[in-house]
Amino acid sequence: MLSRRFNTARLCCSLVIFAAMLGGCASQEPELKVTPVNQQQTFREGFTQAYCRRDAVGNMDVVLLDSAAEQCLAGQSCSAPVRQIMHIHVLWTPSREMKAVASNASIKWYVIDSKKPTEQLEYTGTGFVSLSNDEGPKTVSIRNALLKPSGKSENLSDPIGPSRLEGSIVARTDDVQVRRVLDDLHIGVAASLLTPDRN
Repeated sequence: MLSRRFNTARLCCSLVIFAAMLGGCASQEPELKVTPVNQQQTFREGFTQAYCRRDAVGNMDVVLLDSAAEQCLAGQSCSAPVRQIMHIHVLWTPSREMKAVASNASIKWYVIDSKKPTEQLEYTGTGFVSLSNDEGPKTVSIRNALLKPSGKSENLSDPIGPSRLEGSIVARTDDVQVRRVLDDLHIGVAASLLTPDRN
């Protein structure tokens, strides 16, 4: 569905696959919903894996990957035209009784051209994020999150604009995987900023 709205003249055919990424999800996968502010539709995201870690000062990093991003992270060839990664950085952990009236997390969602990683869409925003106290995998709940397009791409165009994000995910604690994903993102973002023909 949503991928058809990402189509441009240069990626008209390949980005149709983005529809499947934001289509149905299996029950064990993250249950997040994206609702464009200026549209009447709600889309379910297509992430298939989530990891989390505590950083050196006690903040929580959560990264979400779709199947294409998982393949790239594992060093496998990726046939999908785009891959998606979301990074949630939780600055402080609210108590169970606290209502979602403030933002305690920054959120960045990347849609990256698999053939040309310097071409990417970026959505940034904030939200209220709470985490379970489980020793193992943690349930991460997102409320009152608003994302806005924050970058431009020559080949990819934004189809949704400002959007609300809500739902819950289950993230496995894995410091190594989170570090690998964030390192890869930082390299890709830096390269995209240095690309001379970027709008």
